[in-house]
Amino acid sequence: MLDRYDQLLEREIKTVEQERGVRFELGTEMQTAPALCDAGAGGKLSQARWLIPDDTAFTMPSGGGHDAAVFANAGIPSAIVFVRNRNGSHNPDEAMEIADLIAGTDVLFSFLTKTA
Repeated sequence: MLDRYDQLLEREIKTVEQERGVRFELGTEMQTAPALCDAGAGGKLSQARWLIPDDTAFTMPSGGGHDAAVFANAGIPSAIVFVRNRNGSHNPDEAMEIADLIAGTDVLFSFLTKTA
């Protein structure tokens, strides 16, 4: 599946380069094998979210590997706390509400201090 995406991306890049007279330099591609979050760490994060007063935190499946996939593939138990971000992450217009950041850090704090 990713190979097809890479091929599509290459075609689109060539089209844009030709149509607009620009050149893209993408650099070295980094690939990380898909990985599952550690069931123990994920379970403790889920448990930690119930220990905080904020009622907006929730558990969700995600395809986002981020650095957690690198750690998981190296045998380091990994899980992810996502913080809601308007306009999506890795976007120049991303924006996070302080209350959402605090909720995420509260989950992490609870995980580290109450579920360990």
